[in-house]
Amino acid sequence: MKKGIHNRIAAMLIAVLLLVLEAGGGFFACVRKASAESGEDKPIPTVEAILKGGPAISATAGVVMEVRSGAVLFAKNATQSLSPVSLTKLLTALLVLEEDNMTDTVKCSYTAINGIGSKVTRVGLVVDEKLAVEDLLYASLVASADEATYALGEHTGGSMRKFLKMMNARMEQLGAVNSNFTSATGTGKTSQTSCAYDLALVASKLGQRTDFLQIAGVKWYQIPQTNLKEARTIAQTHKFIRQTLKYDFAIAGKSGGATEDGAYNLCTYAERDGMRLVAIVMGSASDEASYDDSITMLNYAFENYRSYTMRSAERAADPDYAGFFDECKMFTGKDYDTLYIDSTATVVVPHGADMTKLYRKVEYSLPEDYVHGENVIGQLTFYYEDSPIGKTDIIYYNEEYPLSQKDFNAVWPKFLLSPSLLESTGGPGTSTVVKLTGTKKATPTPTPLPKSVIRWEGTSKQAAATRAGVIFGLIFLAITACIYIVAPMIAMKRAPKNKLRRH
Repeated sequence: MKKGIHNRIAAMLIAVLLLVLEAGGGFFACVRKASAESGEDKPIPTVEAILKGGPAISATAGVVMEVRSGAVLFAKNATQSLSPVSLTKLLTALLVLEEDNMTDTVKCSYTAINGIGSKVTRVGLVVDEKLAVEDLLYASLVASADEATYALGEHTGGSMRKFLKMMNARMEQLGAVNSNFTSATGTGKTSQTSCAYDLALVASKLGQRTDFLQIAGVKWYQIPQTNLKEARTIAQTHKFIRQTLKYDFAIAGKSGGATEDGAYNLCTYAERDGMRLVAIVMGSASDEASYDDSITMLNYAFENYRSYTMRSAERAADPDYAGFFDECKMFTGKDYDTLYIDSTATVVVPHGADMTKLYRKVEYSLPEDYVHGENVIGQLTFYYEDSPIGKTDIIYYNEEYPLSQKDFNAVWPKFLLSPSLLESTGGPGTSTVVKLTGTKKATPTPTPLPKSVIRWEGTSKQAAATRAGVIFGLIFLAITACIYIVAPMIAMKRAPKNKLRRH
């Protein structure tokens, strides 16, 4: 009897295992895909500067990138896998600035204060202390405070696990080639890796934001009094910005800390003659060497390159060329542009370059839903010979409705019923009329919309199938347990009584 029960239990466990594997097939496929992409099967692309060669630096790796165009002006071991240490905080800051408001209030959790290790940088925050996002960003970027950075990650992601997913997803969007982030701070016990090129992508995106440059460019900052602490003053850790070391063109920066092996990292922003650069140094032998390497790289870039707006570069290459999308108004008949690029977008070319060697590449990636207002529909990239020297988005301005589900939810008044609860009433062909009260982009004023023309975003087929598989698996498990475990156990309990009756 016992042997039969054991066989049934084994069969049940095998069946459940197969069911779970089938239901979670999408998950395991994603894991296999991620492993393949991060392994040897996917070669890491080479990143080279426009001009080959350049000055010698002592650091293991370094990159200089022009902030607005993303052009690489100097590169040494640009994609080599190294520890980002505190330069990780640049990515955390980018996500916080993109997702949160400066005035949002953050409450420091127990984990943010006590769960980040002992060998970290702190500014004296305590559990349950409440600070504005802006104040925590100053603490993170100016003083490199780890507890402030962790608190920001928790706040922005909802949990640290979700925030880490956001970090890696954002890196993929930026075009990173060799990064894997497992920490919001970069300190403590973490095996995360990145490379100079990937960090330059993050830094160049930040370098286009005035709010970031304001924070990362101050010598000191006073955190106001909070619910639990008096006001405190923090000092800048980047020596160019604090001016304990001198570099005239430095405008902002982030100290990078040191790895366990004593290798130093550094991020420095500098501007000269209208060209804004960011230099990433990784693996310098000392703190002083990281600043020396930064000066060497930045001076080389300033002395050998010149920046143009894309429009002026087009005219320099061909005086008779009207300009990309300049005639869009005539084409559409509108009194405003419906197709355009950023007027401040730049390209960078070597001094004395033959501008006739410039060429451009247009790539379209049309969205499934067009929201009201600006829609990115592709990219325009300029090349000098074979090197990319500038890239910008192609924008389509859509004045029409319907809105996408995301934008519709953003303008729907919170005091009204959720749009998902609204259903058509009446006979066939009728629908509920939904009135919009405004839009984040302010122009033009929204008009009433029938629900029938609103595009609703639903659960993907894969997610729905996985969810259904899990639910079915749970039901199957419960039924199987009753048949093969509960019923035989009841039978076993009754068996001795039956034997007594036979005697």
